[in-house]
Amino acid sequence: MLFLGLLLLLPLLAGARLLWNRWKLRSLHLPPLVPGFLHVLQPDLPIYLLGLTQKFGPIYRLHLGLQDVVVLNSKRTIEEAMVKKWADFAGRPEPLTYKLVSKNYPGLSLGDYSLLWKAHKKLTRSALLLGMRDSMEPLVEQLTQEFCKRMRAQAGTPVAIEEEFSLLTCSIICHLTFGDKIKEDNLVPAYYKCIQAQQVTPEGPGQPLTPAPFSISGYDIPEGTVIIPNLQGAHLNEMVWERPHEFWPDRFLEPGKNSRALAFGCGARVCLGEPLARLELFVVLTRLLQAFTLLPPGDALPSLQPLPHCSVILKMQPFQVWLQPRGLGAHSLGQSQ
Repeated sequence: MLFLGLLLLLPLLAGARLLWNRWKLRSLHLPPLVPGFLHVLQPDLPIYLLGLTQKFGPIYRLHLGLQDVVVLNSKRTIEEAMVKKWADFAGRPEPLTYKLVSKNYPGLSLGDYSLLWKAHKKLTRSALLLGMRDSMEPLVEQLTQEFCKRMRAQAGTPVAIEEEFSLLTCSIICHLTFGDKIKEDNLVPAYYKCIQAQQVTPEGPGQPLTPAPFSISGYDIPEGTVIIPNLQGAHLNEMVWERPHEFWPDRFLEPGKNSRALAFGCGARVCLGEPLARLELFVVLTRLLQAFTLLPPGDALPSLQPLPHCSVILKMQPFQVWLQPRGLGAHSLGQSQ
């Protein structure tokens, strides 16, 4: 009977909470509300959220279960919140699951904004930049050469290049973290160099910045509301990108086009790994295209449509490529055949 009573009580509590929240928000100018509670179960959530802009505009509210969230689906609204008004929206919610995993030790990715978080971020960014200068580039170059050597051994057969890229990226991160390929000047000594150079001393948890009122694009944002920047919307915005749904890498040859992308986020919560990721992109793609011509196994290019699954991360369909060696590699391959 007790269990049955609890089952009956839960919907009543949820309804009472919803009514209370609506009563508190009655005087605010809120973004339009998307009806429903099960949006999180939609496959390919970023694409689903972007599709809602056709009816509700680039900023709207919806319920993810009992949590009220505001979704930003354009570059303009994302940069307004995360760059121009970063102090209002630099915090992060700390659900019970995060507290159980972190054991109340704040992390950089999910930790709330505080003086301790700010000090940790500054220290980590400095260590990464110093490592870029001293050790990361030679390591990335060495592992990329080994990667190209493995790819040359597979020339003439279809290669699942996505899996190979994932292995290379994981290998670089592991070597930088554990120092397997670096003898003396790895990331750990670089970390302590930054401490000595900057004399960074964490001051302990501080209060998050909470100026009021919160607003984005003229809409009121109640305190405690979760903000979701949908980067998919920023990258498929036809007001920013010409032919956004096409694979057209030549667009980035125009000066300034790279600055329009938000692949690593922006503002106080920009991805700390951006410098390393850009270094990997430059070195790996340069060496790969110097060594090979990449061709599709058949007549069609790989599909740009993601696999349908329920997640906030889009997963592309598996694909393969032919690696046709250039220069001496091509001559050697011809002789072997």
